[in-house]
Amino acid sequence: HTLQNNTMFASFARSAAKAVPRATRRNMSSGQVHTGMPTTMAELRNNIWLSDPGAYPVIAVVTFACGMSASFITYCCVKNPDVRITPGRRQALVRSWE
Repeated sequence: HTLQNNTMFASFARSAAKAVPRATRRNMSSGQVHTGMPTTMAELRNNIWLSDPGAYPVIAVVTFACGMSASFITYCCVKNPDVRITPGRRQALVRSWE
């Protein structure tokens, strides 16, 4: 009785698997497949980075990080008393401007 149920289930599973259409093979990138090395910066930017929507979050995160670090460096250069940019203060051992 159990063998008959297993055979019926296996037969049903095979017929159900044949009825389901097979999916086409997908590449991870939805853009065009790049072959060869890019020869110009425009080709690198357009064919590799901007053609793949998965690269947009990476571009956004890197842009945000560069902007935040540039603003922090600017803030430290302007507000930190240990940073001496002007030539008159560079050689001062005692900070008299405080």
